[in-house]
Amino acid sequence: MKNILRYGNKMVPLFIPVLFGISLLLIIQSQAFVQNASALSTAITIDFLITIPFVYFLIIRKRNIPKITVLSMFVLGIVVLSFALPEENQSLLTAIKVFAIPIVEVTVLSFVVYKTVKISRSYKEQKNSGDFYTAMKKAASEVLPQQVAAILVTEISVVYYGFIHWRKKKLKKDEFSYHKKSTTLSIIVGFLMVILIETFAVHFLLLKWSSVAAWILTILSAYTALQIFALARSISKRPITVDMKEKELILRFGFFSEWSVSLHNIREVELSNKDLPEDKSIVPFSPLGGLTEHNVILHFNNEEQFSGFYGLKKKASSLAIYVDDKQRFFETVENYILSV
Repeated sequence: MKNILRYGNKMVPLFIPVLFGISLLLIIQSQAFVQNASALSTAITIDFLITIPFVYFLIIRKRNIPKITVLSMFVLGIVVLSFALPEENQSLLTAIKVFAIPIVEVTVLSFVVYKTVKISRSYKEQKNSGDFYTAMKKAASEVLPQQVAAILVTEISVVYYGFIHWRKKKLKKDEFSYHKKSTTLSIIVGFLMVILIETFAVHFLLLKWSSVAAWILTILSAYTALQIFALARSISKRPITVDMKEKELILRFGFFSEWSVSLHNIREVELSNKDLPEDKSIVPFSPLGGLTEHNVILHFNNEEQFSGFYGLKKKASSLAIYVDDKQRFFETVENYILSV
């Protein structure tokens, strides 16, 4: 029920503009429009491109919704009118396309540049608060919508961990690796090899049917391989951290998954590599799911939510993870739980 209410709340800003737009489309289909096409086409064009975006702006002005989305309503109005209005009644629409579209393009480009500069400055300020991914995520979330920020940071991380960050990570006292004794890297490399081999094979098969389709699939496969390569390299750069100062456990799986959970919410730390139950009462933290092993299970007092690939969310009351030095990890977290 809460999810439905939350979803409904997100849709409220669109309800009135959409209802307004549907009403205008019904007018276009009416006999009254046929009889007064010249005057009504002008009025409907103004309503779609000015009135509706303005009403939308009034609705979102105090909400946590980027104001740049008003331009999206304007562009959507142009697209709808291009199909809905008869061609002979599109004189005003055509004029607006000629003069307004370049302005929209310049505005959007300026907005992107502005946001990029803000993210860059914010990243420099946040740099001392964690590693590259953590700092970039904080910086991007301050200037962009959450979902857009998650996608942007993921794409930047692919380049950063794939080509830029080559320095070896030295673990601190409160940091724990999770790749040295596990089969995680072997599985990821196996995926990478399969993708590369199948890309070449499928490419030559598709060339006999369509060269365009072959190259599109090859480019997509190559980018997927790049993501997996960057993931493999990022795993050693982003260890698990038990932050006693902030009273947080920061779980990481490269740049694919990250989760900061309060140490107060950990009820029990269990050393176990048993098979996970089919009822999913224990969720694997690894984005590879059951393909990777685990040796520690964390049980929480209250259900937690963590971010996965591209900001996708998962929930868990118990979480299965892998830690190379599981005994030291167990003692570190367990000692805190007992001391509270």
